[in-house]
Amino acid sequence: MDRTVEVGWDREADIVVVGSGGAGLAAALTAASLGATVELLEKADSVGGTTAVSGGVIWVPAHDREPDLDLPVEDALAYLRAQSLGQMDDVLVGTFVRRAPEAMRYLEAHSPLRLAVAEGFPDYKPELPGGKPGGGRSLRSVPFDLTALDGWADSVTSFPADWSNVGFDAETRARYSSEDDVPPDGRVVVGGAALVAALLRGLLDMGVEPQVSARVVELVEVDGAIVGVVVSAGGRDERVRARRGVILASGGFEWDAGLVRAFLRGPMRGPVSPPLNTGDGLRMAMQQGAALGNMGEAWWVPVVQIPGDEFGGHQRSRSIRLERTRPRSIVVNRLGRRFMNEAGDYNSMGGPFHVLDPVHGYVNDPGWLVFDHEHLVKYGSFGYHAGERLPDWMHASDSLQDLAVKIGVEPNGLLRTVEEWNAQAVAGADPQFGRGSSAYDGWWGDRSAPTTAGQTLGPLESAPFYAVRLTIGSMGTKGGPQTDEHGRVQRIDGGPLPGLYAAGNVMAGVTGKAYGGAGGTIGPGLTWGYIAAMDALRGDDAGRRVDETIR
Repeated sequence: MDRTVEVGWDREADIVVVGSGGAGLAAALTAASLGATVELLEKADSVGGTTAVSGGVIWVPAHDREPDLDLPVEDALAYLRAQSLGQMDDVLVGTFVRRAPEAMRYLEAHSPLRLAVAEGFPDYKPELPGGKPGGGRSLRSVPFDLTALDGWADSVTSFPADWSNVGFDAETRARYSSEDDVPPDGRVVVGGAALVAALLRGLLDMGVEPQVSARVVELVEVDGAIVGVVVSAGGRDERVRARRGVILASGGFEWDAGLVRAFLRGPMRGPVSPPLNTGDGLRMAMQQGAALGNMGEAWWVPVVQIPGDEFGGHQRSRSIRLERTRPRSIVVNRLGRRFMNEAGDYNSMGGPFHVLDPVHGYVNDPGWLVFDHEHLVKYGSFGYHAGERLPDWMHASDSLQDLAVKIGVEPNGLLRTVEEWNAQAVAGADPQFGRGSSAYDGWWGDRSAPTTAGQTLGPLESAPFYAVRLTIGSMGTKGGPQTDEHGRVQRIDGGPLPGLYAAGNVMAGVTGKAYGGAGGTIGPGLTWGYIAAMDALRGDDAGRRVDETIR
C-alpha cells in the first residue's frame, strides 16, 4: 500500500534499505530486480559490513544443487530442532529451510553471484538427528574479480593485510575456493568479499548505487506506520521517504558496550567483526515498540587479542580454529583443567566460557591454549614457526610447571591434566569431552591423519611448552526485533509494525540458539533480505516474477 503523507521529504524511493551487508544487498537487489526504486544507505565508508570479511559461506540445508546429495526438508528441520532447546519458532525455521534455495537461485539469476557446494564441510553437530557428517549443506561463493566493479573496486569492506595468519588465515581461504575457479590475473577475492562484490555488481547493473557514509538515525512514523528514515550524511540530516517499506539490515550490537552488558547472557570480550555494529537498528526498532527476541545470544567464538593489534582505533579480536583443533594442543582454565572439546564448533564454546561459579565468577574465562614444541614445528602457530623469535604474548617455558606459574594457572592442576590428556591421546579417545569423535572435529585439524581422532588428538610431551591467552568473543549478536515469516517487524503489543522489515543480525535470529553449520549466519540473512523485499512489493506481482526467474 502506498502511504501518501505530508512530511517534507528530501527524496524518496519505493524501498529504503539500511545497511549493505549480505542481508541488505540481498534485499536491495531483490527489490531493484522487481522494478522498485531503492535507496541503500550504509553508515560506513565501504560496502559489505561483516559479511565482506567473513568466509562468505552460506548454509542452505535443503537445496537440490547436486543430485548425489540427499538434503530433504524434514532432515533439516529435525536437525535444527535437535539443537534448539525449544528456542526456535517452527514457522520461521520452516520458512527459512524451504525458501532459502529459492532465494539463492533468485540472487544468482539477478547478479554475477555463483555458488558451489563447499565439498565435505560437515554440519557443526553432524551426529544429531538429521545432521550431515559428509557435508553438502554449505555453499561457497565462487571467486570474483574486483576489477569488474569499476569505480567501486576499492569500496568493499576489508581488514588490512598483515603478517599474521591468526583467525581467517590463508588455509581457510584456500578451502573456500579452488585453483580452477581463480583466473590468472585481476584482483580476485574469495569468501565474503566475493559474495559482497558479486551482489554489488548486480545492484550496480540495475542502476542502484549504495550511499556510503550515510547513517540512518531515525525511523519516521506516521499514524503507526513507518514511512521513511532520517539519514545523516555530509554534515546534514535528510528525510528519505519509503513508499513501500524500510528494511533494517544494519547488523547487530556487539560493538556497543552498554547493550552488550544489558542483554548478552555472559561475557563477550571482543567482536571479530569490523567496529561498525553498534545497535542502530535495534534502538530505532525499540523506539517504535518492536517486540524483541533472542537478545541473550551471539555468534560466539573463542578469540585471541594481540597487544597493539588494532583496527579502526579498536582492539582486534581474532577467531581461533586451527591452533585449538590440531593435535598436541589443549585449552585449560585457571585451575589447569580442560573445560571443553577444543575441536568443536566455535559457537558452542560460548557455554563453557560462560560457566558461572557463585564464588569465583566465570571460572573458564580467560582460558589458555597450551601446546608443545612439536605442534609449533609441524604446524606453526599464530603466524610463527619454530626457530623464529616469539612475541611476548606467546609464553614459553621448558617445563609445564614453570609455564603454569608464568600464566597464573595452578601448576599441579596443569600437570595432572596433561598427564591424563597424554594417556587419552595415545589411546585415541577423549572420554571427558569427546574430542575427535565428531566428523566436524577433524575439519580444521591435521588433514594428513587417517582418522578423525588422529586429526585432532595428540600428546603434549615435547619441550618447550607454549601458552596463549584465549577469551570469548563473537562474530556478531543474534538478537533484535522479532519478525514474522514475511520479514515484518512485530509490535510488542502484537501484530506487524506497518512498513518496517528486518533481516540479518539486526533481527531476532531465525534459528535461535542453534547454529546449523558453516554459513548459518549468512544463509538466513540473505534469505530474509529476499523475503522482506518480496513482501514489501507483493502488490507488484512479485510472486509471478519470481516463478518466471527460477523456473
